[in-house]
Amino acid sequence: MDIFTRAVRATATPTPSNSVAPPLYQTSVYAFDDIDEVDALLGGTRKGYSYTRGGNPNFDALSEWMARMEGVGAAVATGSGTAALLAGILTLCPAPGRILVAREIYGGTVGVSRRLLGRLGYRMEWIDTHDLKAVEQVVTTAGDCAVLVAETISNPLGRVAPLDALIPIAHRHGVPVLIDNTFATPFHARPAEWGADLVAHSLTKFIGGHSDLILGMLAGSGDRIAEAAALIDGGGLTPDPFATWLAYRGARTLSLRMERASANALALARHLETLPAVRRVYYPGLVSHPDHDHARRLLQGGFGAVVSFALNGGYDAVQRMVRGLRLVQFVPSLGDVTTTISHPVVASHRELTQEEKVAVDIDPSVVRVSVGIEGAADVLEDFDRALRAEG
Repeated sequence: MDIFTRAVRATATPTPSNSVAPPLYQTSVYAFDDIDEVDALLGGTRKGYSYTRGGNPNFDALSEWMARMEGVGAAVATGSGTAALLAGILTLCPAPGRILVAREIYGGTVGVSRRLLGRLGYRMEWIDTHDLKAVEQVVTTAGDCAVLVAETISNPLGRVAPLDALIPIAHRHGVPVLIDNTFATPFHARPAEWGADLVAHSLTKFIGGHSDLILGMLAGSGDRIAEAAALIDGGGLTPDPFATWLAYRGARTLSLRMERASANALALARHLETLPAVRRVYYPGLVSHPDHDHARRLLQGGFGAVVSFALNGGYDAVQRMVRGLRLVQFVPSLGDVTTTISHPVVASHRELTQEEKVAVDIDPSVVRVSVGIEGAADVLEDFDRALRAEG
């Protein structure tokens, strides 16, 4: 099916009484008629639900939607995007080993790898996913347990690694790959088509789309997801029924929203390149972006809804711009229908050391914009007004 049709109709399971909208199953536990029924369910010989930590009809509807959108066998919801990354790493590398993390990875992923999994004996190592020879060297000596973690479009500078070449290299040496597809969403890219073992999402962002839920998702083969689901259940990483109900409602308009937001993002990126106050713009849809060729090859329907840029005046100029904006709000997250900005040094990448920030070109002058679905001219005008004094 067309991606727009798939987003609206990806869940084929009928709802009770053929209701157009799925009911909300806001229950923690289910009742049974006899002990044999419970035994069969808990023993895995009968399908159904017993305790919501291990399953719920709202979870299943959203998971079925994601599996079909990503083109994989199964998916499972988690309580947050961070929980999805944690469950994904533990599924692919169940014993303490090496977490090979793309150099440009989201700061929160660094936190999971370093602060949490580090306590369990895992070792996080940076890897330059744009240098395929270096990747080959690293994965050749990865050892018995390792996992490579990367993003389709990196947060916040929009780097797009050649994942179609990178993933096969990792697999040749027995290293599984976890791809965070939050920025691209299945509208722009489906990493399983390049061989990704698991695909993670923060549904809090574009798929939920309205800043009203915290939720994550893992997608992959049926066997991998069964392993992940057992971890999610046993580790209490389960989502909330209402959050999954909200996410499913938002998910059905994903393609429409991403098409508009990506078009707005390209217009904003091109405009920012013309402003004297702006030192550099980071957006994979621009010819000036170092990964523009990879992005054109790997992404479909646009280049995503996140634009980052650096101001000539550093931190002080960013502060003046933030205070001068009227339409665009400062929000330390992304993915809403409204355009928002954030400051990576202060928010998303504060986990990184100063040296690590410098290595990936993140400094106090960098601003991240999550572009919404407003009229593009209104967003451009707001930035023009806020940056006028800086020019």
